[in-house]
Amino acid sequence: MGGGVRPPAGFEKLTEEEKKLMRDAFEKAWKDPKVIEARDQALRANENVRRVLHDAMSKDDPKVAALLEKMKPPFESDDRGFPILPRPDSPDFVKVANARLGAEMMSMAKPGKQEDTRRFHDRIMQLPRMKEAMAALETTPPAERLEALRKIRDLYRQLVGEEFARFRKAREDGGGDPNRPPKPPKAP
Repeated sequence: MGGGVRPPAGFEKLTEEEKKLMRDAFEKAWKDPKVIEARDQALRANENVRRVLHDAMSKDDPKVAALLEKMKPPFESDDRGFPILPRPDSPDFVKVANARLGAEMMSMAKPGKQEDTRRFHDRIMQLPRMKEAMAALETTPPAERLEALRKIRDLYRQLVGEEFARFRKAREDGGGDPNRPPKPPKAP
């Protein structure tokens, strides 16, 4: 289904036509302002739980507080936990943009699947078209970087869709683990 969300239980029982109908309905609903607001509320609630949990963990033991500080992400984050993009003329813009793409992908990871999702993000970032786009972003004039990043996000989503389509096909053909993204191809 769209938006990087795993299909619901029973989805595999549907015909291809029914699956397409469900995917189209999901894509439309995913863009609905009420759904977007509910999603944002869930992300903010998750961030609040994390913040309260960190406070509770560190209040009695300075060693735990130091470890939590050591684990802190290297970039300032918004209330959803996504790195905040610096100004387009910042030397860190491309690095933070890459981290943000990863954070957006991680926000959709199922519990217990974060490491698989992180590896999948890394795989997408190593695909030739993505590497070329990120390299081009380095040399893009600052005034054009936000638009270039929007296009990179579109490319990222397209590549994720292509990878999952390959994965679905492999699974339907009897290969591959249905609970894991496809493995990278062997190097020649």
